Amino acid sequence: MNGNVESLVEKDEEYVLLDLDSVCFQADIPPNAPYVLSGLDTMNPILTIGKTLRLVGEYQETVGTCYVFSEIGSSRVIQQPMGDSNQASSDQIRSVLTVHKILKFRLDTGDSPRDSS
Repeated sequence: MNGNVESLVEKDEEYVLLDLDSVCFQADIPPNAPYVLSGLDTMNPILTIGKTLRLVGEYQETVGTCYVFSEIGSSRVIQQPMGDSNQASSDQIRSVLTVHKILKFRLDTGDSPRDSS
């Protein structure tokens, strides 16, 4: 009975875009590097990549809605602004999700408060 009640409860899902633009030129992030993302429920989540690279995040609200698309028959996901004249036709891409928050990361300089949890 308890399992049935839990399956009827609607879960709220919220997607967040991880923005590493300001970090990619400052640090070498190897493809397929192991990472740990912690503190998503805090104001400044921490992203640890490999054993040495530590990034501090800050949430930013998007202006409007950010749409994320995927090519059909591909695992590659593309992010494309609306109204771009070079968009692929609608039978080549599909909408994956929408995002209302961006988590922008910067290098941890050591002066950030550390999450003790």
